[in-house]
Amino acid sequence: MNMPLHQTAFADATALPRTRGAHVFDLHPALHIGVFAGFFAYLGIMWAAFGEKGLVIPFAIFGVFLAAAFIVPGWWARVAPGEGRAPSFADFVEHGLPTGSGHLGAGGATVQVMIMPVMLMIWGLIVAVIRFSV
Repeated sequence: MNMPLHQTAFADATALPRTRGAHVFDLHPALHIGVFAGFFAYLGIMWAAFGEKGLVIPFAIFGVFLAAAFIVPGWWARVAPGEGRAPSFADFVEHGLPTGSGHLGAGGATVQVMIMPVMLMIWGLIVAVIRFSV
């Protein structure tokens, strides 16, 4: 059911100040690049195992969408004003990362971020080994 909104519904609304969290994901760009590289490595493993002439276009589409999924947030983070820049690696190591379940040190945050791409690459290698051994 559609309900019309009147201008009075937003009469007392105030604009929120821009904060660092609006643009930056509190991760050092090296972790962002590591995740990007992990997913592209998986795509390369799958191409090495199953790539043939008929799959060039689907793999190109996978590559374009994967690149867009990582490049666009990188550009988004670069638009942030001076105080909104990503922390330096030394700051990341020193302060860690606040998460929904509590504070994580830099090592814990790195493991939490990189576990998915690493496990995906391992799974891809297992599938490729099975493919070449059969």
